[in-house]
Amino acid sequence: MSANKPLIHPMALSLFALTVGLAVAPAQVAAHGSMSVPASRVYYCAQGNIENPADPACRAHVQQFGTQAFYNWNGVNQANAAGNHRAVVPDGKLCSGNNGMFQGLDAVRDWKAQPIAPDASGRFQFEFRAPAAHSTRDWIFYITRAGWDGSRALRWDDLEEFCRLGNVPLSPGNIYRMNCPLPQRAGRHVIYNVWQRSDSTEAFYTCVDVEFTGGVNTTWAELGALSAQNALPEGSTVSLRLFNAQGGDVGRVSHRVAAGQGAASEWPYHFALTVNQTSGDARIGVLEASGQIVPQRSATANRVFARRTLNLNHQIDIQLPDVGVLPPVSRISASTTAVVGAGVDELSAAQSSDPAGRPLSYSWSLLSGAGQLSSETGVSTRLTLANPSSAQTLQLRLRASNGTASADATVSIQHSPATGGGDYDHVYPQGLGTYQAGQTVVLGSDGQRYRCRPFPNGGWCNISGTAYAPGSGWAWQDAWTRL
Repeated sequence: MSANKPLIHPMALSLFALTVGLAVAPAQVAAHGSMSVPASRVYYCAQGNIENPADPACRAHVQQFGTQAFYNWNGVNQANAAGNHRAVVPDGKLCSGNNGMFQGLDAVRDWKAQPIAPDASGRFQFEFRAPAAHSTRDWIFYITRAGWDGSRALRWDDLEEFCRLGNVPLSPGNIYRMNCPLPQRAGRHVIYNVWQRSDSTEAFYTCVDVEFTGGVNTTWAELGALSAQNALPEGSTVSLRLFNAQGGDVGRVSHRVAAGQGAASEWPYHFALTVNQTSGDARIGVLEASGQIVPQRSATANRVFARRTLNLNHQIDIQLPDVGVLPPVSRISASTTAVVGAGVDELSAAQSSDPAGRPLSYSWSLLSGAGQLSSETGVSTRLTLANPSSAQTLQLRLRASNGTASADATVSIQHSPATGGGDYDHVYPQGLGTYQAGQTVVLGSDGQRYRCRPFPNGGWCNISGTAYAPGSGWAWQDAWTRL
């Protein structure tokens, strides 16, 4: 052995190697936990094929955000919560705990709802799987309020607390078992859990989608969600098809989307109304505590139900209208577009037409201003106006529909207070045909008073049409004298 080389004891080499190994080994993140009974969103998705989930909501999450959240299902946390949960977890980010790795859990999807029902004493035993246990300051359980609308990401104001526990002992299998009184609810809800450590400022957050099954919903079995991914054009047909256990057709209810019903939050509501009024075996809406299923104006809140005893399956079919159908041409004709004082304006849709000659239906709406329409669906309507206290602009809309497509037309009418003084018998053209020559006084559209001319000219006063309209017709002086 060379005298120039120092002697190194084998034990020293081992210690050196161990020291180097400790210096370069990657930091390990301790596992923590999530609710397993009922299964939380993240825990449920983590139990299947994470790389290729069968569940639609889990699969949509993977396609948008990847798989990492499900591999790290036990780490939905905030390191510096210290009990200030609303400060560190803002509205809309409750299910992710405002932890960026888990942001996909906040998305409004058809997450798998776990069945839940109270025991005979009205309580439920929750199980929280915790691969790494911690000392506990408190466990806090919240639930979404009755009537909760699941069409948006969860907010703190959607929740109410129903159970709070302290340091619960860890059971075999690394399970925390917590027994809580279960609030009365019906249908789908979210149970939100907060676990605050006592030996650290760290806290963990869990969203559990549940379906209440006991004591209320004895008639109807939920078949799935009615989710509107898109708005639908007018004329689309939405159908609910029902099948028995052998796959045979047992029922069908169809709804045609009318004008103004196509928004993603609207067509499910109107479709649900049709189903609930038509079918004896199915309902669509939200199951309330009373047992009633009530349709909601929402793209995601409505659920499909069928009679529990029938053991049915379902499918929603959507048929879009023929894109080759051209919309009609909508036109309004008005007897006047300027009214002074009290008066009547005659409106007509008779000049509207359809390129293919299809029959048209009409809908009249007063969009602004104060007035009274004699009809909202006829080919013509009469707008009656009282003398206003101040000038106003009225806007009316005509919607013409050929059964598949529709078109709108609008007209604006300027309405100002009458300025003429004295008495009058009618606001022209009210009472037309009964005017007495030399006697009848009317209020014209210009706010001035006019008397029907004496015989023999007075006969022109009762002639309909614009030519003899007092003050505005081209031949008005043949029939009237301005006062």
